[in-house]
Formats: sequence, C-alpha cells, structure tokens
Amino acid sequence: MSESIKIYGSPISQNVRKPLAVAAHLGIAIESIPVGPHDPALKAVNPCGRIPAMDDDGFTLGESNAIMVYLASKKPSDIYPEDAVARAEIHSWLSWDVAHWTPAYQPIQFERLIKPMLGRGETDEAVVETATKAFHREAAHLDTALDGKTWLVGEGPTLADLAVGAGLTHADAAKFPWGDYANIRAWYERLGVLDCWKKTTPQLG
Repeated sequence: MSESIKIYGSPISQNVRKPLAVAAHLGIAIESIPVGPHDPALKAVNPCGRIPAMDDDGFTLGESNAIMVYLASKKPSDIYPEDAVARAEIHSWLSWDVAHWTPAYQPIQFERLIKPMLGRGETDEAVVETATKAFHREAAHLDTALDGKTWLVGEGPTLADLAVGAGLTHADAAKFPWGDYANIRAWYERLGVLDCWKKTTPQLG
C-alpha cells in the first residue's frame, strides 16, 4: 500500500479527528477530504455513507477506530505497542468508546451543538437529561480508571487515549457536564499538549 491515504469526512467531526491524529503522530501523509454523509465521493468509498472513511491505494475502510488501528499497524509505534497485554487493554478501551462512551455523549453534543449548527430546531431537554445520566455513569468509570495514572494504557499515550479523548473534542461547546471529573480534565489537558492533538483541533468557525 502507498502512503497516499485519503480520509473522508467533516473536519469538525470528533470521529474524523481520530485517524487524523494517529496519522499526524506517525507522520503518515494524509489527504483530508471534507465531505458530508450524502456526498457521492463518500458513498464510493463507504456505501453506508458514514464518516470517516479511508482509501489507501484502493483499500477502503470505514469506522474510525478500525482506521486508527490500521494506520497504527503500518508503522511500529508507541501508540500501538506490540505487547499482547497492552494491545488487549487498548482494544478494550476502543470497544468501550464505541459501545458506551460515544452513545453517552453524542446525544448531548447533537442536541446542544449540532442541531443549532444545522438549524434543526430547539434542544430537546428530555433527550439531554437522559443522555446526561449515561454520561455521568461512563465518565465516572473513566475518571476512576485514570486515578493515579497519566495515560489509559502504559506510560505514554496510545490509541486508547486518542480514541476516548476525541469524544471530548467539543465538550465545552456542547456543555458536557464534566467539570467535576478532575482526573479526566487533567488527562485531557495532557492530550492537549501533544503535537498530533494540536494539529487536529477542529475549528467550529
């Protein structure tokens, strides 16, 4: 496969940020192609129309965490160590991110940030209230896991940190209730000084 890799998706999406951050960390050349879910160019790469989607010299792949793993597998790196235990722990967090973390924060983000941006009407506070309960449940788990630790797995940042941390990309803009989670906030500040994080911070306008 070549190093001319295309990543399709909106640059403000936290899920698009995930593979872009991995590529930035590894120094992999990426062509970022800003498209929406109904763009024919996206459908040609990912027929279900979800972002991000990747095209690496004809090999296409969807799902942000899968793309992260693929990119990290192309170059030996500290963000995806070869140790079996470390990789198992990383994949556990990647699974938690998809199954629990994203479903907890995404409704809040949609109601408070995306809906106004798209002109889709007023915030549904009932949806926010239900999601907030789920957010606190998952945030409490993450905060506890970070107690006494600098990073989620091992001594340095890994795919686990980039994947889970991406979910907080718009935390302040979407008014996530995360102010009382000191371990999460300190960890997110550590993410914020990484070059790959700085380079992939989306601009809302």
